[in-house]
Amino acid sequence: MKSILKKFVFVPVLLLAFAPSFASAQEKMPCHGPKLTTKEVKALITSAKTPEDHHMLACYFRAEARDEAAKAKYHEEMSTLYASSSNEKHDMVAHCKEFSDEARKAAESDNQLAAEHEKMAEQAK
Repeated sequence: MKSILKKFVFVPVLLLAFAPSFASAQEKMPCHGPKLTTKEVKALITSAKTPEDHHMLACYFRAEARDEAAKAKYHEEMSTLYASSSNEKHDMVAHCKEFSDEARKAAESDNQLAAEHEKMAEQAK
């Protein structure tokens, strides 16, 4: 009987202890639903007023940043492959590095836009 009572006390205490972690994790990663279209993004940029509007834009730009980071990684890998190939196509190595650098810069810019919209969402509350 005491073990059952302990379970009834332990579980709520455990949930209370971790509630702040769950809440902060949800605030950081609540992006869900379909990705916005270009048309929807343009409309939101001109009309965003609510925290939800800015949150949707932040999610969009975070997704764009992830895509750009993946492109950067792909082009880095291609550069490495060209550099190690017997063909020694150095112009291709430079080409891939250039694309990688541009994609990395685009990812940084998208993350900055997302951060700005997160700030705007907080200010709109």
